[in-house]
Amino acid sequence: MKKLVLLTLAATVVAGSAFAAAPVTKISDGSTKVQADYAFKQHVSKGGGNSNDGFGVSLQHDLSDKTAVQYSYDKLNAKNGDIKDHQLALVYKVHPNVNVYGAGTAIRTNDTELGFQAGVIGHVPLTEKVNGFAKAGWGNDIKQTYQVGAQYEVRPDVDLNVYYGYDKYSVNDNDKTAKGLHAGVGYSF
Repeated sequence: MKKLVLLTLAATVVAGSAFAAAPVTKISDGSTKVQADYAFKQHVSKGGGNSNDGFGVSLQHDLSDKTAVQYSYDKLNAKNGDIKDHQLALVYKVHPNVNVYGAGTAIRTNDTELGFQAGVIGHVPLTEKVNGFAKAGWGNDIKQTYQVGAQYEVRPDVDLNVYYGYDKYSVNDNDKTAKGLHAGVGYSF
């Protein structure tokens, strides 16, 4: 019952907020993780400027010791128009340090475009408490994503993350890119 209440609360937070997500690196059967990130001074192309900020949230649930599902929502407050990005991904562990994913996306700038994305996530322990990661994702003409960063384990159920992200959006042939530093926190239960 406690887990159901926490899942409901997490889903409510995800549905009512705007944030970006560090990629799925650890997968363990039955675990759930909520993340919240802040995007610092993002550079947005086509008149978007260099001092845009944004937020994101994600909810991850591990279906087995090799499979997880992650919903994430990003909102970038750009000078030339906000970018809102919903993504629902299925992640599969193919190696202890490599995950692959397939995702459905809904991107909204001035218009909304639906699409898909597939990619790979590599992760490796750098120290006892620091895990490095890199993510690359490619979609139809909707979105490309690249991230490189690290997660610091504060406790077994709490981690801090920092990463550099690059996203390319193409909604109705209106290309935009957003790149910059992100930092956040994750809680697993």
